[in-house]
Amino acid sequence: MKPDFKNFPSLLTLHFQPAPGQVYADLAGELAILDSKSGIYYGLDPVGARIWSLLLEWKTVGEVRATLLEEYDVAGSQLEIDMLHLFDELFSKGLIEIASPDSKPVRSLEESEPQLR
Repeated sequence: MKPDFKNFPSLLTLHFQPAPGQVYADLAGELAILDSKSGIYYGLDPVGARIWSLLLEWKTVGEVRATLLEEYDVAGSQLEIDMLHLFDELFSKGLIEIASPDSKPVRSLEESEPQLR
């Protein structure tokens, strides 16, 4: 099921999580994501990286919004537009998925640092 990324209220209670096969690492406040299925790297700026870290903390979309409103000087309506765009892009590229209600939180960004072999 694809969420309605044009209707912010419909997303408020959803949990998103990284889709299987994503490898990600913090790079000086930004985030690098490797889609191991396609071999494509993606990058998130510091705000996008903060949103990713909040998803890893098992925050709902509504909780992410509330946290960002506390941390950044941004209008709620602009934040919602930006979040819709980011979630739509990440979902469309297969980088995140909707977590089922019985899912367990994924590890934090610090715990999920890639292991080089």
